[in-house]
Amino acid sequence: MTPELKTACEVVFQEHKATSYPINWSKDAFRGRISIGLSEMAKETLVGKNIIYFPNRAKKIITVLNPAAAAAASFEEAGEMVRNKVPSLVASMVDDQPAYVSKNVSSFVSPPVKYTHRVLTIAGKSETAIAEIKWYLRPLFCYVIWPACAAAAGALIAYLIGSVYT
Repeated sequence: MTPELKTACEVVFQEHKATSYPINWSKDAFRGRISIGLSEMAKETLVGKNIIYFPNRAKKIITVLNPAAAAAASFEEAGEMVRNKVPSLVASMVDDQPAYVSKNVSSFVSPPVKYTHRVLTIAGKSETAIAEIKWYLRPLFCYVIWPACAAAAGALIAYLIGSVYT
């Protein structure tokens, strides 16, 4: 790791540590303290070491500091702190493999319910008025009648132009 990258990683780590909000990675995220290329390399390095992470995997533009690394003074110390710990995001993931049941289960008897879910009711539900499709935009008109009328109008125009010049 080059000294410039270490400095960039330290700036990114300290910025994450200083604010309680997620960092939005735009072109001026660090106000000219480090270049865009170095900031991207620092982001990749810190994400690879699990010091910062993406709260939403689909949007890789926002990062948050790992709570296990919040007590560290530098990014190198934070890397040591989280090296042996499992990130909270990985620990909370659900295994998608199917579970096989070895004992017979009756389909007539339902298992006892241990957990009840509260139902949230929203007062004053607004009714959305769905506009009805206008008669001239229905599929029969769009695909059959309007093209037939256009062909007839084109033939009429061609006939009239042809009769004027002859």
